[in-house]
Amino acid sequence: MKFYRCTECDQIHIKLIDQNNDVTCCDTPTVELVENNSPDEAQNHVPKIRKIGNFVTITIDNNHPMVDIHHIEFICMETNQGFQYKKLNINQEPKVQFILANDEVITNIYLYCNLHSLWSLHLTSESK
Repeated sequence: MKFYRCTECDQIHIKLIDQNNDVTCCDTPTVELVENNSPDEAQNHVPKIRKIGNFVTITIDNNHPMVDIHHIEFICMETNQGFQYKKLNINQEPKVQFILANDEVITNIYLYCNLHSLWSLHLTSESK
């Protein structure tokens, strides 16, 4: 799964399968959102997962700002059956809820910070 942003309209595009073809929007190529691995910013972008039954709550802790100049734009949960995506709004708590189907397992969590780019948490079989 890869994420792209249009440089013209700022729309986010998700590419589920990499088939070596370009993602375009507004008649221009989009820019791939590359995962940030900076240890300096990592602690502010770690998703916390709480699962009760089939209900999943994902929270970005450490008081991540949710203001116009610095905020989490989206959180995406990838599973063994597909993905779910939630867009966050300015002044909204950086927290989303998803519902899993029976036998659905979380594999990855992605979040996008408008200042610090794309972050991910890749779950191992032990942490699921």
